[in-house]
Amino acid sequence: MIEKDHGPDLSIEQAAVELGMSPTAVIHLLESGQLASHLGPDGRRRRIRTADLAKHRTERFDLRQKRVQEERARRWADPEAAQELHDLDNLPA
Repeated sequence: MIEKDHGPDLSIEQAAVELGMSPTAVIHLLESGQLASHLGPDGRRRRIRTADLAKHRTERFDLRQKRVQEERARRWADPEAAQELHDLDNLPA
C-alpha cells in the first residue's frame, strides 16, 4: 500500500529514507524522545513533521561536526596518539 503525502508530515518509512537509516532506527529515535512525532489522521500511525525532521538532521550534523573538531584538536595536542592511529591505518592486509 502506498501512503499519500499528508502535507508537511512524513511517515516513519519516509523519514527513514530522508535520514538515511532504517525505519527501526527512526522508531528508536521516536521512543527515546530524540525526534518528535504525532498521530496521523487515522489516529494509529505516527507522523513526523518535516520541520522536526530538519531540526533533528541539523542537530545531528552539528554534533558530528563538533566531535570531528574535538578529535582533530586531540590529535594536534597529542601527536604520538595521532601517529599510532596513522600506523594502524597503514597495516598490511
